[in-house]
Amino acid sequence: MMMNIEPAVDKQTEPRISAVVPVFNGGPGLEKCLAAIAASTYPVYECILVDDESTDGMASAAAQRHGVRVITLKQQSGPGIARNYGAKHARGDILFFIDADVLLHPDALAIAASAFANDPGLSAVFGSYDDQPGQASFLSQYRNLFHHWVHQTGNTEASTFWAGCGAVRREVFLEMGGFSPAYGRPSIEDIELGTRLYAAGHRIRLEKTMFGKHMKNWTFWNLIKTDIFHRGVPWMGLVLREKQAPNDLNLGLGSRIAAILASVLGLSCVVLPFTGHAAALLPAAAFLAAAALCIGLSGPTGGSKAKTWIAVLLVILAPLAMFMPAPDFWSVLPLALILGLVWTHQGFYRYVARKRSGAFAIAVIPMQVLFFLGCAVSAVVGLIRHYLVRRPARAATV
Repeated sequence: MMMNIEPAVDKQTEPRISAVVPVFNGGPGLEKCLAAIAASTYPVYECILVDDESTDGMASAAAQRHGVRVITLKQQSGPGIARNYGAKHARGDILFFIDADVLLHPDALAIAASAFANDPGLSAVFGSYDDQPGQASFLSQYRNLFHHWVHQTGNTEASTFWAGCGAVRREVFLEMGGFSPAYGRPSIEDIELGTRLYAAGHRIRLEKTMFGKHMKNWTFWNLIKTDIFHRGVPWMGLVLREKQAPNDLNLGLGSRIAAILASVLGLSCVVLPFTGHAAALLPAAAFLAAAALCIGLSGPTGGSKAKTWIAVLLVILAPLAMFMPAPDFWSVLPLALILGLVWTHQGFYRYVARKRSGAFAIAVIPMQVLFFLGCAVSAVVGLIRHYLVRRPARAATV
C-alpha cells in the first residue's frame, strides 16, 4: 500500500494527484483518514503527511503503516503553513488538501481529476462534507449538515476555496504564494487563498458530488469559539480588507439578512429590560427553550412523527404560557425576529426535516439563532479590529 510509488498514468490525460494532509494530534482518526485516501478509486501519485509538531506520537506510526511520506515541522505553525510545506515537497500536478479528520469518499479524487482534465482553465475545486457525519452527537450532526446544505446550495462557479476537501493546480498554488502564514491556527486561511485566487482571475469550482465525511466531535464552547474568534472575526477583516463580499455560501443574501435580524434581536434583548419591558422577552425565551428541549425528542439522528407533533406543540404552547400571565405586546418583536431568522433559511429546515425529522429541524432553531448572533458579534468586533488595529494578512512565498 505504498502511495509514494508513481502509478503508470499518462500525464497528458490523467493528472497526478499529491494528497497533502496537515495534522496536529490527529489521534486514532488519522488512521481512518489515511486509509480512506488509500482506498481511492483514482490512483494516488503520493500522499504527504505534514506533522505540525504533534505530541500524541500517532503521525509517524500511522504514516509508516500506510506508506506515506512524512514531513515534521520544527514548531507548531498551523494547518496553512503545514500545507505549504507539503506543497513545496509535492511532485504531482494537482495538490489535493485533506483535513486529518475527514474521510474522503472513494470517488473524490477521481471527481477532482476529471474536473481538471476536462477543463484546462480550471484552477481549483472543492467539495463538501457528506450528509452522514461521523459523530452521533446532536451538535456534530447539526453543524455538519449545515455545512453540507450551504455547499450543496452554493454557486458552482465559486469565489472561495475550502481546504478540508479541495484541490488546486500546483503551479497556480505556488504562483499565488500558497496559504497566508498570518493564520497560526485553523481559521480562514483557505477562504483567504480563495479570495486571492478569484481576484487574480482564476476559476474555482464547487464540485457538489465530491464528498468527505467529517469525524470532528463538536462541543458547544468549541463551536462558539470557532464561529466567532477563529472564523467570524478574521473573515470580517478579510471582507473589509479586500472590499469583496460575494453573494454566495455563508455570505449569501439569506445569511446577511439573518445576521441583521440577529443584530436587532440582540439589541432588543438589551433595550427592552431597560425600558420596562423585560417580560416581553419571556415568550421568545420560552420558544427557544422549548425548541432546545426537542433535542431529546429527536435524538441525534432523527425521531418519529409522533415526537415531531409533540415538538410542534411545545414551541407553540411554551411562548403562549409565558405571554398570558403578563401580556406585553412588545413580545411580538423578538418572536418575529426569531421567526424571520427561520424564514431566511427555510430551505435548510426543510432539508433537515427530510434527512432527520421535524423534531430535529425544530431543535436546530436555537443553534441557528446563536450562529447568526455570533455572526453579528463577529461583524462588530471585526469592524473594530479593522479600523483600530489594521494588520494585513498577506501570503508569503511557499
